[in-house]
Amino acid sequence: MKKKDIQLLIIILVVSIIGLAGARLNASENAATSQAVIFLNDEEYVRVPLEDPQVVVIDQGDKTNEIQVTEKGVSMLYSDCSSQYCVQQGEVTLENMDQRFLGAWIYCLHNKVSIQLLRGEE
Repeated sequence: MKKKDIQLLIIILVVSIIGLAGARLNASENAATSQAVIFLNDEEYVRVPLEDPQVVVIDQGDKTNEIQVTEKGVSMLYSDCSSQYCVQQGEVTLENMDQRFLGAWIYCLHNKVSIQLLRGEE
């Protein structure tokens, strides 16, 4: 290789590293400001920042849901509904929300509970 080829390769490598570092920084900033919005009967029940992991219990007397909020995303841990579709929907994360069939949402139709994951910039 010639000296100019090596210099060009080094420049491309440095620019790539800077780009990756910027993308990671942006992703961590989004995670810090992202939140799970939990709805009950189509009304906002609570907002939980992803930077404040916790389990939210919704006890409606005869209906119960447990929602886990982590630094990565949100999932329905438990529901006493008969179908369990809401639990089977799995975790919505900042990485997978654009590829999921239901996008950024988890629904428990029987208990009228829904969850939306919002990115920091939304």
